Amino acid sequence: MEKRRRLTPAERRTIYDKMGGRCAYCGEQLNYEDMQVDHVVALRSEGEDDLANMLPACRSCNHYKRSNSLEGWRRILEAMPVTLERDCYTYRQAVRFGMVKPTPKKITFYFERVGEEHGLPR
Repeated sequence: MEKRRRLTPAERRTIYDKMGGRCAYCGEQLNYEDMQVDHVVALRSEGEDDLANMLPACRSCNHYKRSNSLEGWRRILEAMPVTLERDCYTYRQAVRFGMVKPTPKKITFYFERVGEEHGLPR
């Protein structure tokens, strides 16, 4: 596994600006100081430690994506309604009483929706 290098302030700013100050995955507005840098292809999966393989992420997305591939993480997200139904009594009760409606959907990451505007390939 390649060792992660320390980013310069200019490199962090470049990554932050890639998505106009938003998380590349969920699209949430990021404070520059709170931005986390995600390796799209994880270093442990032979990803490169260079700017082309880095995107800005909110803490939640970076935490839950971990070292999953984009497609692996997409499958995890798309399976969440089923996982909640199976594992969470509170969720099942909320569905039963009409408080929550499961809405399975295909996941499209923010960078996939707006990537061309920010110079990223779709």
